[in-house]
Amino acid sequence: MIGQIFNAKEFTKKLKATIQATGKLGFTADTISRLQLTTDCSILIAPDSDDSQVLYMAVLRTIDETAFAVLKSGSYLYLNTKQLFDCLDIQYTKSTVMFDLSRFQEGDSVLGGECYKMTMRANPKKASDNC
Repeated sequence: MIGQIFNAKEFTKKLKATIQATGKLGFTADTISRLQLTTDCSILIAPDSDDSQVLYMAVLRTIDETAFAVLKSGSYLYLNTKQLFDCLDIQYTKSTVMFDLSRFQEGDSVLGGECYKMTMRANPKKASDNC
C-alpha cells in the first residue's frame, strides 16, 4: 500500500540560523515558518558533550525564565545570545557563523521541547566586512 506522498518543498529548504555581528542569533524566514516561532516561544540551548561544533536547541511553546526569549524586530526573529556565544568563545566577529538545523527527536524528552541539532559552520569575514 502506498503511503503519503512527500512534498518536495519540505525537503529542499534548509533550516538555518546565523550569529549576527551583535551576537544575536537570527533565524531565516523559512526556519521561522517551519519551527512556527513566535514571541510566545522560548528556546533552550545546550552544548554537545563530545563536539564543540554542535549545540542543541529546544523550542518551548511557552515563556520559560531559564530559556532565551524569542524577540522580534520587524519580521525578523532572534535570540539575545551574545553572552552565551562569548562564553563559548565562538568567534562571530571574525567569522560569519551559521548553524544548519536538523530535527533531533531524541532530545525532545531531555530538553522538554521540540529539539533541533545545530551544526556550526564558519567562514572568515572578508576585510570589507569588518568596516
